Parts: sequence; structure tokens; C-alpha cells
Amino acid sequence: MHPNSVSSASEKQHIVIVGGGMTGGLLAVLLAEQGLNVTVLDGAPAPAMPEGAAQLRVSTLTEASHWLLRNTGVWDCLDLSRVQPYHAMQVWDQDGTGEVLFRAEEIGAKSLGWLLENGHLAAALYRKAATLPTLDWQCGVQVDALRRDAKTGQWAVRSGDSFWQADLLVGADGARSQVREQAGISGGPRDSGHHALVATIATQRPHDGCARQVFMETGPLALLPLFTGEGQDDQRQCSIVWSGWPQRIAALRDKDAAAFAAELQAAVGDALGPVTLLSERAVFPIQERHASQYISAGLALVGDAAHVIHPLAGQGVNLGLLDAAVLAEEVKRACEQGSGCADPSALARYQRRRRGENLLMQNAMRGFQSLFEQRALPVRWLRNTGMRWVNQAGPVKGFFARQAMGRSADLPAKARPPVWDARANRH
Repeated sequence: MHPNSVSSASEKQHIVIVGGGMTGGLLAVLLAEQGLNVTVLDGAPAPAMPEGAAQLRVSTLTEASHWLLRNTGVWDCLDLSRVQPYHAMQVWDQDGTGEVLFRAEEIGAKSLGWLLENGHLAAALYRKAATLPTLDWQCGVQVDALRRDAKTGQWAVRSGDSFWQADLLVGADGARSQVREQAGISGGPRDSGHHALVATIATQRPHDGCARQVFMETGPLALLPLFTGEGQDDQRQCSIVWSGWPQRIAALRDKDAAAFAAELQAAVGDALGPVTLLSERAVFPIQERHASQYISAGLALVGDAAHVIHPLAGQGVNLGLLDAAVLAEEVKRACEQGSGCADPSALARYQRRRRGENLLMQNAMRGFQSLFEQRALPVRWLRNTGMRWVNQAGPVKGFFARQAMGRSADLPAKARPPVWDARANRH
């Protein structure tokens, strides 16, 4: 059997994905590339390519996510003038002397990651989906009911007068997942104690392709380098994600533009010169979630339906894209063996490969948040000493950089570059 083919029995099976965002969209593309019949039911309007000023919600893509998009052809569907690579990352403690500067060339890479708008990636996935004959991506469809038939093992999905039968049902429908709730899987929120403010700013000095993050007592502030847009390339725009105590974030949202810029300037110092607010400010609560399990009979959860972490390291979307790639890989293996797309062993392998890794990242982000909120002088001294030590210890700094880029030995094949050396963990 050809390595990219599925059994004739599997070709007749049907996979329904509820949710057509970045994770659900990538999963649909990966499954349809295998010749499987896939329907995406998305409550949102059809994604459209953004134009003009940058959208407020942006994501950082790791190297692993970059290769996922390259290897599926989605990268070719992007408007690369709206994708900003970053080659360095500077992290510092506002109240001390601790600082770490990561550079791509130190680990033999061209970039540490890429910045792009969430809506831009969704639109590229939608564009790619249109080229796949076994993929039906339906927009503006609100799912009204989900029910599993105990006799057939199939899931029945209803929206208005329309029905779909699914051999495998996938919940990619976000943090408040209807699929997760219908499956009886617990995944209640845990309040992180933070809200986040997002906005676009202009800077006097170019960002030079460097992502910056300053940790403060009230929470972390990230300055993410953006394309300028409209054919310009002066690197003087950044997306900010300012996380902190709710009352602090609410006060920042309510200040006038000049007062907000002054607060921002005080937080980041002279890193990029004087700053100016370019956009509206949006605020949302940060609630962590982690489903008690990722699978049930004939069902799987991916992305925010399975886990939500603090955005301070920008890893959320990358974990979701890896969920999609691993699930597609395990479904492919099961179909090639004639076991079907909802094979319990395949779903169990997906959960085993992803749940522990996602939980580890969630706990790490929780630990970072707690560490930088500590005001005790001994803790602050240890924190700053540790940051300076990491900055001077090449192998240790390289390890952290590779982890942030998504390099690991258990990467799915689609997330690897064409030439992969698992032993050296480099390409």
C-alpha cells in the first residue's frame, strides 16, 4: 500500500471536526491529504485574508509549527509580506539585573519563530482546504446537538435541519467546547489571576526582528515584532500582550492614549525609544484549562478544547497545531492498518503523546508566573542571578531556545524539516 494512502474501508469513513480555527483547520487539511472524508462545521464566517493594519490577535509560530505549514502547503497560501520572522528574543526582569538574550544563530537557526495574525493563518488554511476534494469546510454552522449511537458507534451531529454522521468526531471548538461537554469530559477553568491587554503600537526605533518580554510584579509584558504593512518595511510596529492583575489591566485599558503610552514607556524603558498607541485596546481574562482526558469513544479533543495555558510564552497555538499533527499521524497509521479512523488504540496513542507534554508546558508557565510575582528579596536575587547564569551558559541557553522552538524527539513527521537528525536534535 502506498505510504500516503488509506484502506478502501477507511475512505468510506467520515470525520467531522467541530470548529474551524487554526487547530481545527490544520487537522482537516492533514486528514484530507490522506484521502479521508472530512467535514468542518465552523460557527464563524468564512475566513478572509486581512488587509491594511494588523489585527489585534496575533500568534508566534515555532519552528515545528512552521514546518507543519510548509509540509502541508499552507505556508504557500500565506501573504508573506504579513509574516514577521524574529531572530532574537530578549527577556528581562524590570526590578533587577537579570536578563537573557537568545539569538537564532547561536543554535544554528535562521529564525527563532514567526509572528502572524490569527485571522491570517485561518484564512490560509481555508484557502488550502478549497484545493482538497475530500474536505468540506462549512462556515456559519452552529451545532445544535451531538449524540453517539451506541449500536453503530457513530456520532450524529445536527445543525438546524442538517445532519451529519461521524465515525470520528473531533472537538476543536475552543475553551468552552460543546464537544467536550457533550462527551462528559471535565475541563473546568482555573483562574490564572491575570487579564491580558492586546494592542498595536508604533516605536521610534526598529524592532530589528527581536521579540521582547519584561517581567514585572504585576505580570509580564511582551512586545512582538510586526510587519509594517502597506508595502513598508521600517520595522517600527509591535503587537503587545500585557498580562497582569485584573484591576491593573482595567486601569490601563481606560487611560487615554497618551497616558497609556506613558505607562508602557515606563514599563519597557528605552528598549525601542518613545512608543505610540496605534489601535484600540482589547482585554480578555486568562483562564487555564486542561481536560481530564483528550479522548472518548469515537471522539478526540484538540487545541483549546483540550488545554488552555497562560500566553506569557506564546506557546498555546503551537501546542494545538502539534495536537492536530499527532492525531492525524495516529489516524493515518490506524487507517493504513485497516483499523479505521476511530480506532481506540490510535486515539489512546494520541492522548499519551500529547497530554503529558501539554500539562508539562502548562505547569511551567504557571511556575514562571508565580516566580516573577514573588517580591521577597532572596527570591528576587536568586531569580536575577539565575537569569544572568543562563545568559552566560551557552549549552543551557541553547536547550531553552530549542525547547521554545518546538524541537523534540517525538515530533510528528509533518512537523520536521526535510532533513532531520533526531540524535543531534537539529537540522
